[in-house]
Amino acid sequence: MSRAYRISIKESLAQHVQVEDGVSSTLELLPILQKDRMRELLGQELEARGFTREGVTASRTEKNGVEVEVNLETGQVSATAQGHQELKLETERTAVIDQAAKDEREASLRKVAQEALKREAKSEEEALRKKVTQQLEGTLRDLKGELDTVVNRVTATALKTRAAELGQVEEVHEDANGGLTIKVRV
Repeated sequence: MSRAYRISIKESLAQHVQVEDGVSSTLELLPILQKDRMRELLGQELEARGFTREGVTASRTEKNGVEVEVNLETGQVSATAQGHQELKLETERTAVIDQAAKDEREASLRKVAQEALKREAKSEEEALRKKVTQQLEGTLRDLKGELDTVVNRVTATALKTRAAELGQVEEVHEDANGGLTIKVRV
């Protein structure tokens, strides 16, 4: 007659989880002036809004850690968010087993515990991914309005410059809605 034993096993999992999410779009700049002049106007306007220029790239890190990068030549805007988390997970399993199948049952119990830890780690990683995505989406809502304003100001400056090249600017009127009227004597 075999005896029944109660066994308890503990398993743990420690890992570093890193997730990243990003999105990109393109600024719609009208070719009012030569490309290099439009690029310079865009760079100046972005610098005035806290971006740092490095070559043909202007970048800024938002308060929540989202990295925003604008390629001044192509108008490509990229926003990237990252998240990091150290996971330290533990689980304990208990079973009543027969002496004859002790080793097999213990190995099976360990396997079940390890699979449960992997599922939990995957769930934690997915939760972190959702948090990073929400962070990115919130930043994009704010950033869209700001970048629209940048494009409007660059366009207005380019139009004023172009008007001055065509003749004598007699009057410039900007309304609150962003409308621009320029009278030029040619």
